[in-house]
Amino acid sequence: MSEFPGRGPATGRHRLPDPGEPAPDRPPAPGTIPPRTAHQLALETLVSTTEQGYRLRRLLWDRYARVCELCVATMSVVELSAHLGLPLGTTRTLVEDLLAERLLRAHQPVGTYASEARTEVLDRVLDGLDRL
Repeated sequence: MSEFPGRGPATGRHRLPDPGEPAPDRPPAPGTIPPRTAHQLALETLVSTTEQGYRLRRLLWDRYARVCELCVATMSVVELSAHLGLPLGTTRTLVEDLLAERLLRAHQPVGTYASEARTEVLDRVLDGLDRL
């Protein structure tokens, strides 16, 4: 344990860690961005704003609020990147932060559904295009 000259051993949070002792876990400072998730979102991942995300959007930093506003209409990460005019990596980071806070919800892309469901979705898309 480290010592201050003339005072004896230091204790509590003001002492220096012993060699080999792991650093203490510290909570993030107020106003800092939460830690990132470990995975990278696929370009085609669909995201939408949760009810809580919609209600709290005005309290968020500008970029986060903009993501929540745009994702009221479900869209893919790559579409969101284009709408924001930001690099894909930056957009992924924003989305991952909002997912971690449960202000956005991620949906599986259509390609991961069963073939019958994909066919149904494609039929509905074609019907909608025919009506245009």
